[in-house]
Amino acid sequence: MKQALRALMVCASVVVVGTFVAQSARADFGVNLIVNGGAETGSTAGWTSTGAEAVLYGAAGGFPTSGDPGPADRGNYFFGGGDDASSELTQTITLTSSDITQISSGGGATFDLTGYLGGFSTQNDHATLTAVFKDSGNASLGSATIGPVLAADRGDVTGLLFREMTGVVPTGTVSIFVTAEFTRLEGSYNDGYADNLSLTLNSVPEPSSIALLGTGVIGLFAFGRRRRAKAKIS
Repeated sequence: MKQALRALMVCASVVVVGTFVAQSARADFGVNLIVNGGAETGSTAGWTSTGAEAVLYGAAGGFPTSGDPGPADRGNYFFGGGDDASSELTQTITLTSSDITQISSGGGATFDLTGYLGGFSTQNDHATLTAVFKDSGNASLGSATIGPVLAADRGDVTGLLFREMTGVVPTGTVSIFVTAEFTRLEGSYNDGYADNLSLTLNSVPEPSSIALLGTGVIGLFAFGRRRRAKAKIS
């Protein structure tokens, strides 16, 4: 009978997991929608740049090295603010028609905005990453921002720290305008740093998935009660 119970649990798990997978199978759901978010092209390709640039880890001048705080999979490059006191990188993400339908049909979607942000030593030069959700008329429906990471956050050490914000994609969103902004407060170089910038969308599990999970748990609970009752009678 233990084997039957294990088989029932496995069966319920497979059905539930299969349902969740089906909900997130869209080509651009669950993947990073930001082009060249890690600067690994060695340039700002994919972005419209106003002063910001790709910088090699360990470049001369006190830039972050592979041994400083930052992403484990940092690659060779990160984004720096360049020579301007204020610079930025921007790009527009246009959603597919199926994604727009998913977001607006009541099924909905969530977003996960992440990145590594930082700066140099005791200076408060910094970077932020903002996603603005826009409707078909290019009007803002809402926004999300991560950063800044200041010197005190870094313990006055050169490096980049992970930041994240999650939420619900506003109904009516058809595009997302992404901006990485770099601000210089000290020194001659804009030491706002950014790497591994990411924006992913994810489907919200449908009520049927949650109901299925509940049914499986109730069924297992009832099965266990019947087994205990039988044991008492015998």
